[in-house]
Amino acid sequence: MIDIEHPSVPGSRWLGLEHPYAGRVAVLATKHGKLPLIGPPIERAIGLVVRDVDVDTDVLGTFTGDIPRMATPLKTAIAKARMGMKAAGVDIGLASEGSIAPDPTVPFIVSDRELVVLVDDSAGIVVWESYSSWEILAATTTTNTVERLESFLERVDFPNHKLIVRPNSGAVHPVYKGIDSVDKLAIALSECVTVSADGLGVVETDLRAHMCPSRRSVIAKAAESLAVRLASRCPACGVPGWGRVDVIFGLACVSCGTRVDRPRAEIDGCVACDHKETRIVATGADPGECPVCNP
Repeated sequence: MIDIEHPSVPGSRWLGLEHPYAGRVAVLATKHGKLPLIGPPIERAIGLVVRDVDVDTDVLGTFTGDIPRMATPLKTAIAKARMGMKAAGVDIGLASEGSIAPDPTVPFIVSDRELVVLVDDSAGIVVWESYSSWEILAATTTTNTVERLESFLERVDFPNHKLIVRPNSGAVHPVYKGIDSVDKLAIALSECVTVSADGLGVVETDLRAHMCPSRRSVIAKAAESLAVRLASRCPACGVPGWGRVDVIFGLACVSCGTRVDRPRAEIDGCVACDHKETRIVATGADPGECPVCNP
């Protein structure tokens, strides 16, 4: 394949046999030990060398809410990446952002959606992927004594999963994070109970990546999805990041022909040019999902 310049990315050369990111350096903005989760799958897939850079990403929002996240997860991840790029003086950056909340489709289940993004300001492209899981260990309770926490601690896999303790009412401080022993938990709870207006402390899982093993596995899977996408290059211009950009819904029931709201096709697209291709993923709906055949 002959190298050519991509018209929308002046000065870049994309259509070579070797991946265009092979041997280049990107920085991962993290203060919570995410390099072992994100770097290896990216390096294996495309040869991009990933190094971490310690920047205070907490300024963009924290899980405890003491600093609210003001932007969407994607915009926050992009901002994190650019913080790292600026700090390291490079033009390719990576970052991740997680959203842990009650699942909108399954009652009483907490879901973890992790997004990992690559920002290449030299090419003017942003590539991202995400992965969602119900396996996150995220829980909270209120109490005034550590003796009442036995079942809670077992449920959240303590001390493998670390804890946060804060006052339940009135006072917003102190907030103790990264608690990894019953002794530390007892001390933190005693202090928070003392200043809380209702005499209770909040005990919850510490959802920061380096404190939450069940979240780390989801971040790693999101990074693997991004690696696959970066390895896929646009068939028209060769820019990395080719993948699904939209889904077309609407299948006919194979028994009666009634429309069923299930994916019929996926649209793959490029992050740099306008090229798109449609892939058929199903040709008919199972009668078991049909509102007429299975009301």
